[in-house]
Amino acid sequence: MKIEELDTPVLTVNAAALERNIERMERMTSAAGISYRPHAKTHKSAKVAKMQIDAGAIGVCCAKLAEAEVLANEGVDNILITTPVVGESKISRLMAARNMAKIIVVADNVDNINMLGGMTQLAGIEQDVLIEVDIGQGRCGVEPGIEAARLAQIIAGHKSLKFAGLQGYQGKIQMTVDAAEREHQNEASIRKLSGTVAEVEKARLEVGILTGGGTGTLPFDIKRGLLTEVQTGSYVFMDARYNSIGWPGANAPPFELALHILTAVVSKPSPDRAIIDAGLKAVSNDHGVPLVAGIDGCVFEFGGDEHGILRMEDGSEVPLDLGDKLSLIPSHCDTTINLFDQYIVLKGNTVVDVWPVDARGRVQ
Repeated sequence: MKIEELDTPVLTVNAAALERNIERMERMTSAAGISYRPHAKTHKSAKVAKMQIDAGAIGVCCAKLAEAEVLANEGVDNILITTPVVGESKISRLMAARNMAKIIVVADNVDNINMLGGMTQLAGIEQDVLIEVDIGQGRCGVEPGIEAARLAQIIAGHKSLKFAGLQGYQGKIQMTVDAAEREHQNEASIRKLSGTVAEVEKARLEVGILTGGGTGTLPFDIKRGLLTEVQTGSYVFMDARYNSIGWPGANAPPFELALHILTAVVSKPSPDRAIIDAGLKAVSNDHGVPLVAGIDGCVFEFGGDEHGILRMEDGSEVPLDLGDKLSLIPSHCDTTINLFDQYIVLKGNTVVDVWPVDARGRVQ
């Protein structure tokens, strides 16, 4: 099947670009002597996760327990859940998923740690736990320094828990456009994490894993050399927002736009306006509107749940006719992917495979 034969809208993946992105990440981290554990919340795909691991990743991150359950069931066997697993029901599910994969969890609360310790002890298993440290995100995580060391000691005191290290992620700075400013912000965050390592080591505990970072801070994290592993996610597909940030010595990150939404013109009420079949239910808008690929000066606006509106910036006629197909570059790959059931995999203009978005909608 050729791309022109596809019903729209569909999510497409340029297979060659995806493979090159994965290869580039492996080369960059390997040269720096740092491991990478890509975030599967971006792609939600067992197929892509296995491609990353086969290329050298030590495992993957999952944002939610449900994502980890799906990937573990599909044979992904080394997973870090980056959000605390809280409550009896979810900890029970965690222990069941551990029968299929090695799973590490994070914690930032004594009550959560004690419940993890009690339930894993009853089950006769040992659970690796990282302390999440708030290094500037203002979301989950304990204050850097002494409080993190105190929780690490509590974990180490449980017979069935193992203190495995620290997680520190600063997501707010990942898309800071100016590279120098992003590096400055990242250094401030990393200093908080470094100080926390010192406090934990004062308590005579080993920080085996030091994990964090993202696609935007990758060049600074690998140069700094503090983290033992990086949690890059969006690099695998990229999107319009990430592609707009600066990079040391370049205008954009060294990863390709591998993800597109194929859409079609379903109406052309006037020469200066074309209506396509991709709206809010096919394109996420949390990072703005998508870009129109391959048509200079053509801009997209949302026309509701099912429709998008295309116009030319200069007011001229839109160079598309009824039935014509075109591609959009998502502004945010993660949230756009979660709108689709499958990836249509392309080599050139030929469909070569269909991959399920295995963990779509798995938010629990």
